[in-house]
Amino acid sequence: MTLLSLLSLQKDFGKMRAVNGVSLDIAENEFFALLGASGSGKTTLLRMLAGFELPSAGQILLDGRDIAQTPPNKRPVNLMFQSYALFPHMSVAKNIAYGLEMEKLPKSEITSRVGEILETIQLSALANRKPDQLSGGQRQRVALARALVKRPRLLLLDEPLGALDKKLRGEMQLELKRIQADFGITFIVVTHDQEEALVMADRIAILKDGALLQVGTPHDIYEHPTSRFAADFIGVMNFFPVHCDGGALRTGKGTLIRATIPDGLTGAAVAAVRPERLRLEVTGCDNILTGRVMALAYHGLDLLLHVETPLAPQPVTIRLTADQAEAHALSPGDPVTLGWSARDTRVFAA
Repeated sequence: MTLLSLLSLQKDFGKMRAVNGVSLDIAENEFFALLGASGSGKTTLLRMLAGFELPSAGQILLDGRDIAQTPPNKRPVNLMFQSYALFPHMSVAKNIAYGLEMEKLPKSEITSRVGEILETIQLSALANRKPDQLSGGQRQRVALARALVKRPRLLLLDEPLGALDKKLRGEMQLELKRIQADFGITFIVVTHDQEEALVMADRIAILKDGALLQVGTPHDIYEHPTSRFAADFIGVMNFFPVHCDGGALRTGKGTLIRATIPDGLTGAAVAAVRPERLRLEVTGCDNILTGRVMALAYHGLDLLLHVETPLAPQPVTIRLTADQAEAHALSPGDPVTLGWSARDTRVFAA
C-alpha cells in the first residue's frame, strides 16, 4: 500500500533547479534510500518532505493528502539529523521524552512510551546517563528513539551513520533495519554511501542533478543498472569502449564482446562487467581476454587484481576470494587469462 507519493516535485533556488520533476511512490513500512553524490538533490528532497523547504511545483501526498504547504510541526513526519542534536544537559530518558512533553501528553503515557522504546533500542540500563557518557552508536540510538517515540507515519534520516566509524557503521546498518522492522514505520534515508543503501534499503532511488535516474531493489540497482552513471556509481565496474554495428560489439582493436545489446543501440557504446563476474577459470566463458597483472590489493575477505589488457586504457579489476587468491598465487608482472559470461555484460550508449 502506498504511503507517500511525490508528483512532479520541483525545487528552484533562483535560476538553479535543485530537484527536477521527481515522481515517486513509497510504500507503507518500506525502508527506502535516496542515493546520490553531493549536489544530486537528495537532501533538498528530504527537506521538502520534512517541510523545511517548500516545493516550487508538484505535490507531496501522504496518505493521499497533499502536505506540500503544511508546516513541519503539523506533519506526521519526523527528521533525524546526522548530528543527532541531543540535549547535553538532559538524560537519555529526558531526551527521548522531550517531544512528548512538548505535546503535553499525560505523564503516565510519557513514562510508558519512553520505557517501551528504551527496551526496543536496548538502552534501558543507560536511561539516566547524559549524552557525553554514551558511545557514538548509543547516541545514535537515542536520537532514533526520540524521533520514533512520537510514532510518526514517516521517519526521515539524513546521513544517519555518517558520524560513526566503519565497524560501528556496519553494526548500526543491521540495527536500523531491526528497529524499522520492529516499529513498522516507513524510513526514508538519505546517503551518499552505496554500501549503506545496498545493505539497509528495500528499494533505492538514484538521483543525479536533481533528477531521478533509477528506482529498484538493491539487487536490481546493482545487477541491472539502466545507465552508465548508475553502473559506475554503485560498486565497482569495468568499462570497455566498443562500437555496435549490425548487432555485434567490437573494441577498437576488433575484439568481439558477446553480450545482450539493448534494442536500437548503434554506434559508440560501452560494455561493462563487475569484477566478481570475471574468472580466471575460463572454460565455458563467452568472452576471453589475456593481460598482465599490474597490482594486487588485499582486503582480507577478498583480493582485487588489477590487470593491464588491450581492451581499455585503465586496468581491468577482478575480485577473487581469499581461497582463489591463494590457489593462483599471482604476482605483479604475471600473465593471466580472464573470462566472463555474455549474460554478465551490461551495454550502455557512450
